[in-house]
Amino acid sequence: MNVELSLGWLDGTILVAYVAALASIGWWAAHRTAKTTEDYFLANRSIPWLVTMASFVATCISALTFIGTPAEGFSSDYRYLLSNPGDILATIFIAMVFLPHFQKLRVTSIYQAVAERFGPSARTTCSAYFLLTRSLASTVRIVAIAKVLEVVTGGGLSYQQCVVIVVGGILAYTTLGGGRAIAWTDLMQFCLLVTGAVSALIYIVTQVPGGVPAIIDAGRHAVTADGTVYNKFNFMEMYQPGNLGLLVLMTVWGFFNSSAAYGTDQDMVQRLLACNDNRKARWSLMIWGLAGIPIAFLFLSIGVGLYAYARVHPELIAGMTDNDHIFPRFILGVMPHGLRGLLLAAVASAAMGSADSALASLSTAFTLDFYKPFWGKGQPEERVVKVSKMSFVGFGLFFMVVAMGLKSMDNLLWLAFRIIAFTYGPLLGIFVVAIMTDWKLSARKVLGLMLCPTVLTFSLAMLAWYQSTHGGGPAWRELHKTYWRFYTIFGTLFVPAGAWLLREKDERPAAAAA
Repeated sequence: MNVELSLGWLDGTILVAYVAALASIGWWAAHRTAKTTEDYFLANRSIPWLVTMASFVATCISALTFIGTPAEGFSSDYRYLLSNPGDILATIFIAMVFLPHFQKLRVTSIYQAVAERFGPSARTTCSAYFLLTRSLASTVRIVAIAKVLEVVTGGGLSYQQCVVIVVGGILAYTTLGGGRAIAWTDLMQFCLLVTGAVSALIYIVTQVPGGVPAIIDAGRHAVTADGTVYNKFNFMEMYQPGNLGLLVLMTVWGFFNSSAAYGTDQDMVQRLLACNDNRKARWSLMIWGLAGIPIAFLFLSIGVGLYAYARVHPELIAGMTDNDHIFPRFILGVMPHGLRGLLLAAVASAAMGSADSALASLSTAFTLDFYKPFWGKGQPEERVVKVSKMSFVGFGLFFMVVAMGLKSMDNLLWLAFRIIAFTYGPLLGIFVVAIMTDWKLSARKVLGLMLCPTVLTFSLAMLAWYQSTHGGGPAWRELHKTYWRFYTIFGTLFVPAGAWLLREKDERPAAAAA
């Protein structure tokens, strides 16, 4: 099926209105002059909790979710929906243990909490871990966003143009308005995401002869490429005895990985720290753990609806080599004008909602954990805020330059996960020690405990990659393909175990009896 970008006046009006809304919010936020870094990055902790929750969800949902999850429903089934209960457990753990600690200390950068226990050197180490991996992982995210937009625009925009548009657009409102602009634009983007997805599903239902019953029937009698008939609505497939081992691995890995993401990644936590109600901020995190299920169900249902539509209209998938293209093809080739513009705006909002928070968190960590302690001592807050704005632009240019050179990379989503696998574990481990124990450790020991599992897991990953691509045995291939998830688990457990062994014993003699 040959799809080309064809926008009518109504599509253009919707896209222009979306861009104008972003610019307006950025302009409004910029006129509320931020005099401190807390005000600039966290909007002086004044964001209503519903806006906070929407901003957090918009951060979690990316353009990959908007395009990739329908592709999962189209080509597979609903097992993805219930495949990661560890994520729900992680939201409860972080909301009850880590977030109250950050709120009590009133930190802007969460790595200040580590400094409270182990000194400024430990804080710098943790922040450096975050800056390194988040900048690389977020650049991979920018690459993925640009590729998605390139496909969605039907080649009307080149990959390089998509990179510039995405990064430039985000910088336009984030640099001006800081955390306040990001929170309120994320609310708009969240509403646009949900509206676009629901509208798409309704339209797909109207285009399938027989409507919902026909979609259900097609899903219950789906056929794979080799002719095998299966049921897309087998929700409990992951809970079958044959999948028990994989389910346990996904649950354990999901708990550790999500705990690290929600509790030690400035990108995620910063949204919650801006809330004007600490208790409701914690509820926002736990609600997301459950809200992710209906959101995933919505996007998977779009994919199943597209499967039923393609059975009636096989021209939709003619010549298609990548299942990720199924939803963009439908948007561009089937949807009417107006709805097409709405969906394009929704894809753009998914892209920006996840990328703007990355820029904000990187700027926060750099400004508060590096610039202010090392080069900005004694400088007025107004000067530090100016440097914060400059760091926004600096990281944006970094994203732009590096993303240009990564176009040819494949498997981007799992590449992003692999990058953070080497550092998420040590970060989570040191936060566990800092928040949940009273052990005494020198900054030098903290650095050693974090570097050891990072070096070990990275070395093992490189060895597994080499062996799997140069004739190594099946064990190496499985390690490279599946069991790299243990790197995060290993790092998380290594640090507390080492901290317990290396903790400073209190050898002061007991007080003499009176």
